[in-house]
Amino acid sequence: MLVLAFDTSMPFCTVAVGRKGALLGERSIYAPQGHMQKLLPLIDLLLSDIGCDIKDIDAVAVGLGPGSFTGLRIGVSIAKGLAQGLNRPIVGVSSLDALVKPFSSHGGLICAVVDAKRKEVYSRFYRFSNQNIQHLTDHEALSPEKLCDKLNEMNLSIPNKAEGSNEVILVGDALKLYISLFQEKIKGAEFASPDFYYPKASNIMDLAFDRLESGECDNYLTLVPIYARLSIAEEVWEKTIGPRAK
Repeated sequence: MLVLAFDTSMPFCTVAVGRKGALLGERSIYAPQGHMQKLLPLIDLLLSDIGCDIKDIDAVAVGLGPGSFTGLRIGVSIAKGLAQGLNRPIVGVSSLDALVKPFSSHGGLICAVVDAKRKEVYSRFYRFSNQNIQHLTDHEALSPEKLCDKLNEMNLSIPNKAEGSNEVILVGDALKLYISLFQEKIKGAEFASPDFYYPKASNIMDLAFDRLESGECDNYLTLVPIYARLSIAEEVWEKTIGPRAK
């Protein structure tokens, strides 16, 4: 099965194509406000590099966020259009799950932490068991200070940690802004290098294969991004008019 995967949740637009256990190609480009213009040409370029046509793709995988609202809408919309047009299955993957995928050998607590603007971060807590990802919390938007408190509390409560794995690993681009705070407030913290600040399409692809092999996929009609909080416009609406009907 040949899978096309991409993520537009953060400033980098990242695209990968591969089969189970075999990455055929991956490209990333810095495009903080240019995902609409960059994504499809980047897909075409990568497919050309590896000698494939879009019709050769057997499934589409896309990062669902949380992250940039605009970037997410672009990426998910294009993924849904490709899946519908090609009549191929689609799989949505948490972009934060993709961030922590490279740390599957760590026995302790892992925290994905991404800049959410407005003095907040998006986060999710994880641990791995036999290379299998375990979600300890849902996606959440909160202040960096509150994240520190939650991490310290969570790290103390995790049972059966592997020997020597008391440290918490933080990964994501919020480290650029808040690493000094995290160093001061989080006990036993380790910090990923800048190479792991952004999700990679190859990790989106690997996580998608896990679901596809189990016979799972999403419905392109109902697949939506993970926003983790209301937009500014929605917050203003609720403050002035009241909660919107669901």
